[in-house]
Amino acid sequence: MIGIDLGTTNSLVCVWDEEGDEHKVRLLKNRFGDDMTPSIVSFDSDGSVYVGKTARERLVTHPEVTFKEFKRNMGLDVTYKAYGRKYTPEELSAMVLRQLKEDAEFELGHSVEEAVISVPAYFNDKQRAATRNAGLLAGLKVERLINEPSAAALSYHVDNYDESEMFIVFDFGGGTLDASLVDAFDNIIEIQSIAGDNRLGGKDFNTLIAYDFCARNQIVWEELSLQTKEILLREAEQIKIRLTGEELSCARIRIDGKEYNYDLDNQSLINLASELFGKIQKVLNRLMNNASVAVEDISKVIMVGGSSKMPIVRQFISRLFEGRISDGGNQDVIVCQGTGILCGIRERKSEIKDIVLSDICPFTLGIEVVNDVMSPIISKNQVLPCSHVKKFTTVNDNQRVICWHVYQGENHKASLNLSLAEFEMKIPPKPKGEVSVEVRFSYDINGLFDIDVYCPATGERIHRELGATAGMSPEEIAAGRAALEKMKIHPRDIEKNRCILERAEALYIECNEEQQAFLAQAIKRFQTALDKQQISVAERAYRMFQVQLSMVEASMFRFNVFDRQKWNETFEDDEEYEEGTEE
Repeated sequence: MIGIDLGTTNSLVCVWDEEGDEHKVRLLKNRFGDDMTPSIVSFDSDGSVYVGKTARERLVTHPEVTFKEFKRNMGLDVTYKAYGRKYTPEELSAMVLRQLKEDAEFELGHSVEEAVISVPAYFNDKQRAATRNAGLLAGLKVERLINEPSAAALSYHVDNYDESEMFIVFDFGGGTLDASLVDAFDNIIEIQSIAGDNRLGGKDFNTLIAYDFCARNQIVWEELSLQTKEILLREAEQIKIRLTGEELSCARIRIDGKEYNYDLDNQSLINLASELFGKIQKVLNRLMNNASVAVEDISKVIMVGGSSKMPIVRQFISRLFEGRISDGGNQDVIVCQGTGILCGIRERKSEIKDIVLSDICPFTLGIEVVNDVMSPIISKNQVLPCSHVKKFTTVNDNQRVICWHVYQGENHKASLNLSLAEFEMKIPPKPKGEVSVEVRFSYDINGLFDIDVYCPATGERIHRELGATAGMSPEEIAAGRAALEKMKIHPRDIEKNRCILERAEALYIECNEEQQAFLAQAIKRFQTALDKQQISVAERAYRMFQVQLSMVEASMFRFNVFDRQKWNETFEDDEEYEEGTEE
């Protein structure tokens, strides 16, 4: 069983391993030797599909057929079009999961069929079901969906087993924000409250920086091409990352043949992001209010997720919680580690089999009754699993049908909540109030639920598994899996060369004329080496090409200095590629 952190920006895979080090959770490397695989998918005209690092490079070179951040649209009626075919967010996520599965199998040396997958705590039923479908499409049996902050809390408490404390997990990733209040003692980890925003993350800071760059230089964002937008967003992300270690970030950005200077400091970014910080505070206010706790009741705030590294975010959270912030481990991998620990618990590994994690449902589930009123059956923050029943009666004389409309959400007005299902039940015509129907909602540990409706007057029963397939039949799952398996995934060695060429092509677009001339020469020499189809020549050329691209990037992003004499020296030991020798 593997544990998967299926992220908006990056995804990771791990396994509970008796030979591992930290927690005995071993992170499994992808084909590039990295822990993290970008959650990006790109398509080619020949039917090839690229996932991860290569796809990320193609955001600039092939933006119209390269897709990212589709996790935000899980469970929604959204499609992505490439070469005449449409893909759902579930299908794109399945491609990421399939890549993680294949990388895990390569590392472990055997096949993998089962997985624990993390989801944002504030994912609704449709989004959770869509995530499970993505796992099925990827050929995985999803043993458990675990909330991301709950996974982080599990990992943290295993490291701090002797401590009894109430803390908050603040999980701020690339695309989502989750916050959970946790009470942990002995072998028990109880989630007390959940709040979040599924459309708030680090990418929103990237967008703000890109917009600010345009505003300062009188550039109209809406008039830019997809390619130019991706270049700007990538530059914005680099600026944001540099501000993690520096107070001021200066950049020279080349857009459509023209170079622009742009500088940004953390205080300016705070001013730009005031609305985002307001959204963060709103989430935390809701979290604390739901649990009826005060700041002094909290021992610490565990910072999780790549975006929690930002100094301005840490400063903001520290001010709200009077300095009580802490890093529970590596912010990038702690959620994945939690999924690995849960794998070990489910496999009854001796060291952790007695650990108990109790989670809660993030939303209220109910039925619409007269006057568009939401009648709750399971209230938010109920411990999972749970099952509640409620009796309803007719409101009209000689009523022959009851229309059931199921909603998820906190609004008193039913229609303002998320509609999950609608169905009818026939009943015998009698005076109002004489026919009663029992409705049972059962919420499982994954945050997915079933509905059972029973009418004593007729003996009829209706059962709905709303979270099982999210509208996809077993036949559709099988067909979708078969379609994905037919798509061409490049072998590990070819993928590495394809990725670095895409990286070079993306750089070329952003370079000035002199840099482009150098890159064109470097690309040609690398392709010449590959054409020889000799492993030793290709490996040496790959290492040289890496050095040359790094020098281009350094000149662009740091000082914008082009030293042709120094760069030409990188070719001095390179001429045998043209002569055709093996060594």
